Amino acid sequence: MRTRRWLIGLVLAALALFVSPATAEPPSRDGMVAEGGYLIETINPKKDDLRLFWADGHGQTLRDFTGLEKFVAAQGEKLLFAANAGMFQPDSRPVGLLVQDGNETNPLNLGDGAGNFYMKPNGVFLINEKREAMVVESSSYAALLTPVVWATQSGPLLVNEGSISPDFRVDSVNRKIRSGVGVRKDGTVVLALSTRPVNFYEFALAFKDRWRCPNALYLDGEISAFHGPGDKENPGQHSFGPLFGLVTK
Repeated sequence: MRTRRWLIGLVLAALALFVSPATAEPPSRDGMVAEGGYLIETINPKKDDLRLFWADGHGQTLRDFTGLEKFVAAQGEKLLFAANAGMFQPDSRPVGLLVQDGNETNPLNLGDGAGNFYMKPNGVFLINEKREAMVVESSSYAALLTPVVWATQSGPLLVNEGSISPDFRVDSVNRKIRSGVGVRKDGTVVLALSTRPVNFYEFALAFKDRWRCPNALYLDGEISAFHGPGDKENPGQHSFGPLFGLVTK
């Protein structure tokens, strides 16, 4: 009996040598979590393939998570996570900058106008050629030295170099469901969606203090949504312009 146990142990040890290192490695992502009135997705841009989507290969806008999931699957890939990625026109065109795989799909918008997008300063979320994620003020975007691979513009900036906008009031009654994106000092991307109405100050404070993001950008309001594996989407439930998609082979 002792000899048999020894042989079984030897076989198991030998099999363990053939286990792929990729199988043994923990995933680089923490995944979507619910936390104190928010849904949070944290992403490591150095390891995770976060992209920006808008239209398919025929120029037809994807508009929703169902369309995005089908488009990604048609490329032989899998969608792990998706979210709305900034404000858009009634025809789904982005209001501001959109860069996809190094190509500028829509130009930077430094104009004035009504609505949250035009609250100054507004900003750009980007991932550059070095796979570094950043949130920068829109007026600083042109001065970036490293080529940009993915970028989306929205507004207003929630946190700028560690400071919350002085235009945000602690006691504001303008409470809505809100989504945003921030970047920590270590480069981690934090996407957040409130599950209860919050004002701009509360949302900015959460990015600054709770999620430790010295720079963060507002994405959109009531229409905002997150999408994970297995989530079912009702037809017409959501309609977007630009979309974040976390993709794997």
